[in-house]
Amino acid sequence: MTTFAALGTPKELADTLTAQGIVEPFPIQVKTLPDTLAGRDVLGRGRTGSGKTIAFAIPLVARLAEREAKHFRKPGRPMGLVLAPTRELATQINATIEPMAKAMGLTTTVIYGGISQARQEKALRPVSTSSSPARAAWRT
Repeated sequence: MTTFAALGTPKELADTLTAQGIVEPFPIQVKTLPDTLAGRDVLGRGRTGSGKTIAFAIPLVARLAEREAKHFRKPGRPMGLVLAPTRELATQINATIEPMAKAMGLTTTVIYGGISQARQEKALRPVSTSSSPARAAWRT
């Protein structure tokens, strides 16, 4: 059995996944994590439930945690952005990323339309943001 640690996943992230009952990587994670954790780009496709979100969340959080020096961080300017086509998917992605981010001392938020823009602007202090494209457009 391949483990997340054997694939190069930082200990804090592997421990967080284990605490959630996720101990064995899915095939897409086995195939992509060594490359993505090394900073290389990959393209992966898979059905719902195939492990795609964790496959991109681990390197995202690991890389942001490496760069979390104070001189990189600026209030109101997230260091990571994940675009999702719907608010529901943005919320699901954030639910996957958030525990891993917390384990690395990072915070996340979700941005989407239909609720107070002012509240969401205040929430942009986090390092990684999941957003629907329409709401992200007003920010750029």
